Amino acid sequence: MTFNEITEKVKKDETGVAKGYSVSFLQEEFTYMRSQEELGSLIYSDYSLFKEIEIHLLSNSNPQEGDFVEYSKGKFARISRCRGGMMQLSNKIGVFVSLCGTSQASGCTWDPELKYDNFDISDLEATKETKKGRCWMFSQGISGKDRGVYFEIDFKVWSLK
Repeated sequence: MTFNEITEKVKKDETGVAKGYSVSFLQEEFTYMRSQEELGSLIYSDYSLFKEIEIHLLSNSNPQEGDFVEYSKGKFARISRCRGGMMQLSNKIGVFVSLCGTSQASGCTWDPELKYDNFDISDLEATKETKKGRCWMFSQGISGKDRGVYFEIDFKVWSLK
């Protein structure tokens, strides 16, 4: 595939997943030896993995990194650290999601713009709401250079008591 064919395929992708790939990954994988059909298959495969991960994450009964907390009416932040019954909120994190239904925050887990630096997990109450959040995984679940793919899936929303 040529670079132009790859970019056209990315533009036409209806799932939204294709825009989350590293251009260098797509060029390396598809420029010389792979077809548009194989690229479409990769996109659909990763889309399916994200949907499977979303189902696992939403079925968890405990708060986890990447979930949202409504800390004030209409104001949300993501759980950036969850250790020893204590939590921290941030809107400056990346969230890695895995095939086993776990999530892990990365980047700046401390957010100076939020007052909620540390609070107890017992201060959270489950809601029935979900909220779209950006996250990433390795394409096809295989780690490697430039294999990260970004997408938005639903995460649980918790509220402070």
